[in-house]
Amino acid sequence: MSRGLAVAAVLAAGALTVCPALLRAQEMDNHVFHWTQFELDAARFDESSFGRWDGAGWIGTDFDRLWWSTQGEATDAAVGSAEAMALYGHYFRRFWDVVVGYRQDIEPVPQGYLAFGVAGLAPYWFEVGADAFVSQEGKPSLRLEAETDLLLTQRLILSLGGEADWLLTDDTRLGLDAGVSDLELGFRTRFEVRRKFAPYLDLLWVREKEAVPGAGPVVESGLQIGAGLRLIY
Repeated sequence: MSRGLAVAAVLAAGALTVCPALLRAQEMDNHVFHWTQFELDAARFDESSFGRWDGAGWIGTDFDRLWWSTQGEATDAAVGSAEAMALYGHYFRRFWDVVVGYRQDIEPVPQGYLAFGVAGLAPYWFEVGADAFVSQEGKPSLRLEAETDLLLTQRLILSLGGEADWLLTDDTRLGLDAGVSDLELGFRTRFEVRRKFAPYLDLLWVREKEAVPGAGPVVESGLQIGAGLRLIY
């Protein structure tokens, strides 16, 4: 499933713009709000099991916000991948924010990136995120995300979505050549015991490109199944 949880934060804050009267009232107040979502789960892929985390949130007004996000995976008490981002977001049209900031990869290769992009709600209620990155080595890359929710009942929700990371040039620091480095497509079913508390199951088709010492880039693909818990604050 798309791991860009910050996209949903646009909806949490942008809903007030649907009604002009509510927007005018909010402009007069311009209070500071906050939103946080965190997901923890266990997954299995290619005969190996691992834990995943994915968190995102913001604090600010309807027009200017400080965003944060973090995601990663760990197996046998060792972290396999981890990243964190801090972004400044500014509202530029209904349900859309433009963001700029910094991304730090911690594992498997420590590296910093300048980050900028947009996040919001596309036609047919697709939550969309498009980010561009420039690494500390000057290497550009893109990340595209999309997700939509289908209500099966008032509490049971099916999410469809995907995420792709694309290197625009060869990256010797990562040991990867240009092209799609990571791709996820799939669905998630969650049951909202409460709006802020929802266990879920997901099934993804995953394609990953990894650098193997002495062998160069190696591509692995297959189905990944996971189960976890979503918390919203």
